[in-house]
Amino acid sequence: MGFVSKVCAKSNLPVVHDQRGYDCFNRVVALLPNGDIVKGSYDGYARVDGVELQNHWEYVKLVLEQHYNGESYNDLPRSGSELGQGHFMHDDFLLYCKMIKPKGFKNYGGYKRAFEKYAQW
Repeated sequence: MGFVSKVCAKSNLPVVHDQRGYDCFNRVVALLPNGDIVKGSYDGYARVDGVELQNHWEYVKLVLEQHYNGESYNDLPRSGSELGQGHFMHDDFLLYCKMIKPKGFKNYGGYKRAFEKYAQW
């Protein structure tokens, strides 16, 4: 599996791998349908803090650490796909997300529109 990622289930902000230099979009809480919770750094390859999530990837809900308030798996909507796979987007997009939209996007559509405008794809 190559790079893969999702957006935050609460804020629709991108989750990027740990080498992009954006800790605010890298530190996550991963919630699984069986109730397991994994916290830590996302590596871009369906692993959080070294815990392999690939076998459950379709169902994993990622929440950026600063947006997590103790919600359970069933309290959250699904995490949409991160269009740049957590890596392949211009820094302008991540800076826009960090400075203009720190609380996130209202919905996944808002994320997609910003991605199309700033990610330079």
